[in-house]
Amino acid sequence: MSEKKDTTATADHQDQPLPEAVPLDPLQTVDGLKDLLLRTQANFENYRKQTQKRIEEIQQMAARDVLVQLLPVIDNLELALKNANPAHLADFVKGVTLISNQFTTLLGELAVHPIPTQGKFDPSLHEAIMKAPSDKSENVILEEFQRGFTLHGKVIRHAKVKVSAGPGTPTKNEHKPETKK
Repeated sequence: MSEKKDTTATADHQDQPLPEAVPLDPLQTVDGLKDLLLRTQANFENYRKQTQKRIEEIQQMAARDVLVQLLPVIDNLELALKNANPAHLADFVKGVTLISNQFTTLLGELAVHPIPTQGKFDPSLHEAIMKAPSDKSENVILEEFQRGFTLHGKVIRHAKVKVSAGPGTPTKNEHKPETKK
């Protein structure tokens, strides 16, 4: 009867999976744990840097909506200056000029800068409202209708401009006579 017990016990052990091998060298385990610790530390440092960068981006764009609301005020001030007659309204012009300068200084301190509109048209900065024939080459800005602005180097409003269609080029606004067949 004892033979049957031994056979049964051996059969039971064959059905069970063998335990995984345990590393015999304790230095390999310590090195592995050190590597894991260094990787985890590096991952955490990368996460911290990404989080800090995201926080800075959120802080930079937090004032965007308020600034977009201030831009029409600047437009109106510039329009008033453009249409004022300094001979009759010298004090008005002086006051509006001071306000405009104050707003411009404030915007500069908040990293809001006007988009330049001299030179070649750039669709990432400018919005072409119309094209007109001129003696200048094609896609050169002729006139600024509304100033554009950037906030921390990112466009918050494109500059609205008139662009040259080139010398003698008809524009879309011009009427072309139809030919009859």
